[in-house]
Amino acid sequence: MTGDRSGEIIPAGIAPSKISSTQNTFKRVHRGTALILAIDTLILIVITSTLINMQIGASSSAQYLVIIPAIAGGLIWTGYRRQNGWAYWPGAVIIALAAVFFAILTFNDILLFLQGSMGSLIMAILLGWATLGSIRRVRYHFHPGYKAAFFGEGEYNSIDIELEEGEMFVACSSCLAVLAIRPNMLSVNDRCPHCNNKLVSKHTAAKYSEEE
Repeated sequence: MTGDRSGEIIPAGIAPSKISSTQNTFKRVHRGTALILAIDTLILIVITSTLINMQIGASSSAQYLVIIPAIAGGLIWTGYRRQNGWAYWPGAVIIALAAVFFAILTFNDILLFLQGSMGSLIMAILLGWATLGSIRRVRYHFHPGYKAAFFGEGEYNSIDIELEEGEMFVACSSCLAVLAIRPNMLSVNDRCPHCNNKLVSKHTAAKYSEEE
């Protein structure tokens, strides 16, 4: 590469021209998580409404009870999207509940597939993917970088890790995990130990090879 970039903290896998700050990375991750939360909230509202109607029946009183989870879910999603502190963990709980529901459906479809239902295999794959995606989003909430950015506590201003010769700090572009890496040893196969996403995109790797 041209120039001395050893002093820069670069989110791996993102072209330098697109980098402004870790806060921008957080906004992208938060936007995606808020979308997942909206979908999971809607799914849980439908499930809750169905269970209420099954237990009480399609009476007028049951219809009013359905409004309660709908209002609660809407308030949590709105608060989470606006980065209100009280909605942080309720939002994570909703995504976790959806992950459990998806996992149950995935297991059920696998059983149906083993019994000869070929169509269930496609549903098992889709629901399995949804399960893993929701679990990954829940894990973000336990990462100090994501939590600090959500509550507006700033970025990592001090990191109590001593770098060895040839190492530098980078932030995973997917989950904001701060990693100590050797830039010249990264490859497209390297993944973040926290979220398991790739640290270097194929485009970035190809561009690096060209500049060498």
